[in-house]
Amino acid sequence: MDSALEDTIEFFGTTTFRLKLKGLTLFLDSWLERLTMHKKYLAIDEVTEADYIFISHAHFDHLPGADRLALRTGARIVGNPETIRIMRDAEVSEEQLIPVAGGERLPLFPKDVWIQTSEGTCPLQPSFPGAPPQPHHSMATMAVDIWPSLHRLAAADHPDVMDTGMVRGPSENPYRSTLDITFGMKHFLLRIDEVLPPQAMDDGLKSFMEFVRDPKNKFSHCDGGQLMYNLRFDNKAVLWSAYLGAYEGIMRTMKPKPDIAILGAAGEVNYDGRPFEGSAAQFLRMECEWLSYPDRIPYQALPN
Repeated sequence: MDSALEDTIEFFGTTTFRLKLKGLTLFLDSWLERLTMHKKYLAIDEVTEADYIFISHAHFDHLPGADRLALRTGARIVGNPETIRIMRDAEVSEEQLIPVAGGERLPLFPKDVWIQTSEGTCPLQPSFPGAPPQPHHSMATMAVDIWPSLHRLAAADHPDVMDTGMVRGPSENPYRSTLDITFGMKHFLLRIDEVLPPQAMDDGLKSFMEFVRDPKNKFSHCDGGQLMYNLRFDNKAVLWSAYLGAYEGIMRTMKPKPDIAILGAAGEVNYDGRPFEGSAAQFLRMECEWLSYPDRIPYQALPN
């Protein structure tokens, strides 16, 4: 990125981004310190500033690191109730936790406004008796709309290279859903070392199990409800949808339409909660149509 630009988007692999917009530092997911076999682009200890951390869902390759970033920088974490539960157990303060389920609109404030709020030196939002003070929405520098979204589906095949042009036909199982991923995470993926004999585990699997067994890495086998975020500032919007799934009705009716859409492009498509008959490329084109063709569309690929 050009450091001379005021507003920037940085990508750190998988679905983790850092955005600097309107003087705020925003993390989209927080999986900075990943498996030993992965290249590390940014260590948590190198992060000195963060205002908000938006979490797409609570899986091992999205949520870990959020607690340490929040404790290090004082950032507020926005996520589904499963994410918030895990962060609360990790001793992130209640004032830093913002539970959402989709449908909310949040004003976003710089840290100096929060300091003024605690000191009672800025306008406050009317609230309930005994509730912590909240800055008045007029003090916000930007905002975010949170929308329900969908995790990708669990494909029967896992090719080394994801081909977005591969066309899938009708599903033989009428009950396929994200429950398959939750079940598979709990009973297989997160306990591979109990299921497979040691000689059947390569260095990649061993590295994975070291990561998920490390107590400092906080996550859940349950996604907790996929979310997407539409960040709004200066009559512009940046949408982040971390996975290859969506509700058509939400995408079509979303306002404002994003100028930039960061879209997930890996896995098997989850279209309105059901397997998609077609290719990932066809679905991505449909998403662009629903969003009225954003000016820029960087696609998130496989973990690296």
